[in-house]
Amino acid sequence: MRSLRFRVLALVAGFGFVMAVLLASIMFQSVRGYYMDLMYEKTAGFVQRVAEMHPEIWQAYQGDPEAFGAQLRAFTLYSPNTGLYLLDNEGRVLATAGENRSSWSNYRVDLAPVTQGLARNPVAPIVSDDPDREGHKCLVAAQPVMSGGEQVGWLYVVSRASDLDGVAPGLLKSYAVRTAVTVSLMTLAIGVLLTIAMITLLTRPLIGLTRVVERVKDSGFAEDLCGSMVPNCGRDDEIGRLSRTFRDTFERLRLEMHRVQQTDARRREMVASVSHDLRTPLTALIGQLDTIRIKADVLSSDEQRELFVRASQNAQHLKRLTDALAELARLDSPDFETHPEPIAIGELVDDVVQRFAARAATAGLELSLDYPDGLPLTSVDAALIERALSNLLDNALRVTPSGGKVQVSVVRDDSGMRVEVADTGPGVAPEDQARVFDRFYQASRHREQRGTAGLGLAIVKRVAELHGGQAGLRSRPGQGSTFFIALPQGA
Repeated sequence: MRSLRFRVLALVAGFGFVMAVLLASIMFQSVRGYYMDLMYEKTAGFVQRVAEMHPEIWQAYQGDPEAFGAQLRAFTLYSPNTGLYLLDNEGRVLATAGENRSSWSNYRVDLAPVTQGLARNPVAPIVSDDPDREGHKCLVAAQPVMSGGEQVGWLYVVSRASDLDGVAPGLLKSYAVRTAVTVSLMTLAIGVLLTIAMITLLTRPLIGLTRVVERVKDSGFAEDLCGSMVPNCGRDDEIGRLSRTFRDTFERLRLEMHRVQQTDARRREMVASVSHDLRTPLTALIGQLDTIRIKADVLSSDEQRELFVRASQNAQHLKRLTDALAELARLDSPDFETHPEPIAIGELVDDVVQRFAARAATAGLELSLDYPDGLPLTSVDAALIERALSNLLDNALRVTPSGGKVQVSVVRDDSGMRVEVADTGPGVAPEDQARVFDRFYQASRHREQRGTAGLGLAIVKRVAELHGGQAGLRSRPGQGSTFFIALPQGA
């Protein structure tokens, strides 16, 4: 009962019924109008012939008012359904071809429709009062009665054959209804056949598309959807657009599910890595504190101081790990929003470099900054760029041996701005370069030297992505590395 076929067929059947009623009404009104025009033409011709053949009709009435009714009856002898009356200019009935009525002494025929109709369109039907049936309207015709060059009354004819409640209009109604029903049934039959053909034409591709949807659902969106699998993608109509929309939607869902699976795999990897990276310094910290507690009486002050220093280092290492995890989680949050503002990127980089100058001098390293004059303002989140650049500088200073050099540069090109940090350290092994920005990636000693559990460079990559840019690396083992943040034009 809720199928598309049933609904369309019900719609067509309802439409056929409404059309039958509307057609019957239109046909009845049309035939009724034709009938009234025909009857008015006959009635108007009759009263006009009477007036033309008897120009002295007013004098005949004045000569014998009592016998004048018999003369009017003679005029209507062959028209029994026609009422003929002589009216004065005020609508009083002076004589009739029928029987006189006592109520006529106070009765007035409404002549306004007659005068207005003749003035507006002499051939248009006129509907006015029937003197023999007070309050009843009929098709009428009237002709002025003249005497001495002046109008003294009206020759008034009522065509009772045109009565809407009469036999002839009833037949007209029956004829209109029968014709309308016949035409409507034919229309309904043709409509049903066309509807069945239309439904078949529409539902066939929809059935095929439904099977594809069920197949994809059963496969858990693992199917590799292509044009040959989703039918009708080549059609240039609504079905084709619907098929292409389904295909694109399924492909996007498949990619999203793949991304979710990758994210879940990374999450499990991250949990394992975090567990490992936190366990190592935590185990060392607990062992050192236990050593101090148990052997406090036998350890010298220098040995205790050394254990405290190592414990403090491990505690700081744990703090850096937890801070980096919290920062990365904040940057990954869907609710996180950047707050870009136009700033001088050269001055921003210079502030960060100055904060690392003392550390570089202590380590015996040369730290320099180079950027051209006249750089345009760049719309970035200053706090995020500072954090990313600080991570790059921290890594560079950590891996660069004493006497080495770390150079920070701001480069402008056609694609936008690029902040680079180059060092003269050992470089990154080729097998590590493709995954150096991955979270918790550790594969070689060079990678281990560059951060705490691999989160620093992951934060750099995320900051670049939040600005619509990217993080990258150029490195040759033994010749140093250059890490950079590329910001797009207009960032």
